[in-house]
Amino acid sequence: MLRRGGHEVKLFVIGGRPERALEAIRAWAPAAVCFSMLTGGHQRILEFARILKQGAAVTTVFGGPHPTFFPEMIKLPWVDAVCRGEGEEAALEFADRLEAEGGRIPEDVRNFWVKRGEEVIRNPVRPRNRSLDDLPFPARDLYTRLSPFLYHHGIKHFVAHRGCPNRCTYCFNDAYNKMYREETGQSGIFFSRSPESIIEEIQDLRKKVPLRMVGFVDDVFTLDRKWALAFAEAYARRVRLPFSINARFESLEEDVTAALAEAGLRLAYCGVESGDEYFRNQVMLRRMSEEQMAAAADRLRRHGVKLITENIVGLPGETYAAALRTLAVNQRIQPDVANASLFAPYPKLPLTAYAVERGFFDGNFDSLYENYYHRTPLRFADERERRRILNLRCFFSLLSHHPRLMRVFAPLLELPPNALFRLIGDLIDGYYLRKCLAYRMGFGESWQTLRHFLSAYR
Repeated sequence: MLRRGGHEVKLFVIGGRPERALEAIRAWAPAAVCFSMLTGGHQRILEFARILKQGAAVTTVFGGPHPTFFPEMIKLPWVDAVCRGEGEEAALEFADRLEAEGGRIPEDVRNFWVKRGEEVIRNPVRPRNRSLDDLPFPARDLYTRLSPFLYHHGIKHFVAHRGCPNRCTYCFNDAYNKMYREETGQSGIFFSRSPESIIEEIQDLRKKVPLRMVGFVDDVFTLDRKWALAFAEAYARRVRLPFSINARFESLEEDVTAALAEAGLRLAYCGVESGDEYFRNQVMLRRMSEEQMAAAADRLRRHGVKLITENIVGLPGETYAAALRTLAVNQRIQPDVANASLFAPYPKLPLTAYAVERGFFDGNFDSLYENYYHRTPLRFADERERRRILNLRCFFSLLSHHPRLMRVFAPLLELPPNALFRLIGDLIDGYYLRKCLAYRMGFGESWQTLRHFLSAYR
């Protein structure tokens, strides 16, 4: 979007060598440095910005999930501007104004919180972008030029929709929808690109980089049944690469599943989240039965589509017995991978408020971790419950595949959580995930993917 507006853009990666990034940024001398920030990684990025501001007269701009839901970070001296919500149009207007006004930070650009002395100016967000086809394709070349791994990896990711009307309490969407509803009066929540636009982006990328499998990362790919069927027809006719989606079990009706499988669907990610019916439907507001999950899993199998379930253990107030019920549901529906993570109490989530109200979380978001697989800031009923739940997460997928191993692992789950359990669990998960790919990786790609999986994702 910034390139379309005539601005020069460059990407810098902080990574494990922040001093190199600092040196490179200062040498390039940009007018503004923009950070995309996730809760858990925010402390590291804020420290980088603090050091950057000491040695350069540069405007620092922060966007992404953490600033959207915790814009109060604008009060920090090394934070000049915070962008909430969708950033494409807002960032372009901000950059245009910053340049036109000689580096002075504009105070009235919607989506932005900025400072005027000690005062914080809180601009509302602008309406959501309904015309997603009009946006330029992502500037992937900024990343692939820096990372041979990203360039050569056979899977590339795409976004077909924005928004989700579901009100799951562990997800950002409910708070996000409320922010837009209150500040814009806009009632629309779910917006889609046309199948033609998505196919054009895929075909354009195929000419530039290796592409062997398409990954759609939308919250729920199959929310609009009519759209999904139209997409399947167009994709089957023009692309036919294997692809993966995120979906809710109840949205995978027979005709949709059949059409998508015929078009190339080979992998679906679906949320079980909790096997405990009270937690799933009353606390997490999933509104989904075990029978619906089992029936959809059966349909996927019949159509040759592999299934990865998403599960959360370590929920506020969850007992070890409840976590075992989540395992039992996965043992029943038999996914190819039963992926389990620990609940992360991110800002503005209803489930975070639930945890704070009941004393399971102290509300300190600086205590969150970048990785929600290995550690949790939540309090448990006692240390034994904590040990067993954290260790269960490590071996969750293995025990989903092999229930009889529970007799062997039950005593191990009583031990203190440790790096060896985490490593073994991650390697097992990586093995199962690799088997879900719709193409065969060579040795080099497999090795690089494993390194990335262990060092970055896990």
